[in-house]
Amino acid sequence: MVKIKKGKVRIYLQDQKYRGLAEVILQGAYRRIKVLKDDQRSRVELIEYKEEKLVLKIPIEKNRRQWQRFLSAFRGSSSKREYENCVKILSEGFSGAKPVLVIDKKNGPFVKDSCFVSKFIEGQEGNFQHLKEIGKELNKIHEAGYLHGDSQLVNFMVSNEKIYLIDCKLKKNRFGKFGARYEFIYLEESCPEKIDIYRKDDLYYRGAKLLNSYLHWWGRTRKKIRGR
Repeated sequence: MVKIKKGKVRIYLQDQKYRGLAEVILQGAYRRIKVLKDDQRSRVELIEYKEEKLVLKIPIEKNRRQWQRFLSAFRGSSSKREYENCVKILSEGFSGAKPVLVIDKKNGPFVKDSCFVSKFIEGQEGNFQHLKEIGKELNKIHEAGYLHGDSQLVNFMVSNEKIYLIDCKLKKNRFGKFGARYEFIYLEESCPEKIDIYRKDDLYYRGAKLLNSYLHWWGRTRKKIRGR
């Protein structure tokens, strides 16, 4: 990783050839092909630089949260952590988006704004017809001692019959089979119907299902409290 300082801006590059891209992003002069996502949490755009398609992600919600800004002094911005996680995914032998650069705008030791750019993967979001292949990839993650971190169907990309990990945290699995069952339960919740690609007849499943039900209950309760 190459680090460049420009006043209150920090630029992290995978390759010096993208230094010019950082400049045009800072100027807001990059070529936007289309907006892939735009909500209160993040804005994701498909952009082009020197005839190469790239994905620009701005974590709007995390950039605005005061607590996230405070923590950025110790653990870096969410964009920088995503960059590092993409590097980790590839280094562990999984397929994922190749990181290009991060731009952090700082206020003292704190990051007040950031964005992340990765290479565009030509393919389609995972859906129910890819369930078998996605299930195999999730098992590979668990067998390697990790958890995906957000194992919804749409967080897997399918390209040329290969499964790519998208929005994957790749955390160490400290919960063993319990953690693995929980991720399959979470995957199943993103499916249009029940699935039969994992075990549902052991204590690990029952414990994970109980936790999942509790977290859903707690989420509904918090919404009701906030709505008062």
